[in-house]
Amino acid sequence: MAKGIPVSPSEPFAVVGRVFATPYIEIPGIATASAYTAADAFGTDFFFDVPTRGVIETAILLDFDDEGTQVDLWLFRSPFVITADHDEFAVTDADLLLLEVVIEINNFTNANANQVGINNGLNLPYIAPLGKLYCQCVTRSTPTIAVANLPRVALRGLNYE
Repeated sequence: MAKGIPVSPSEPFAVVGRVFATPYIEIPGIATASAYTAADAFGTDFFFDVPTRGVIETAILLDFDDEGTQVDLWLFRSPFVITADHDEFAVTDADLLLLEVVIEINNFTNANANQVGINNGLNLPYIAPLGKLYCQCVTRSTPTIAVANLPRVALRGLNYE
């Protein structure tokens, strides 16, 4: 039987061979019980600890609120000016120069009371000089998230350090 990649919240990321995996990170700052508008910042900023060079192969969103609506992950190579939660997402020209990738998570599988969005085979090379990819999420729909159902995201990829 194949073993999975052990990742806990105390590990920044795990590497097995060339494969890396981040832990699931709860998207911080989401306003609960309030309907978002499409193109709103969905929560505040956070970061993934990652190898300094690699390829993102998979992005996963655990949707505990059973919304099944598209969320985009905007990943930057260094800190950027964030957009306040619930405001229309906007990036400055200077910060756009720091952008590494945008990942659309829009492929969901329903599990009755929740859903999982997985995008596989992305093959997105990145460079993260500080060993972090700084992120802010953007909703492309109008979700209303319950307090106990905040979504979580994770990345899987190949390490080229």
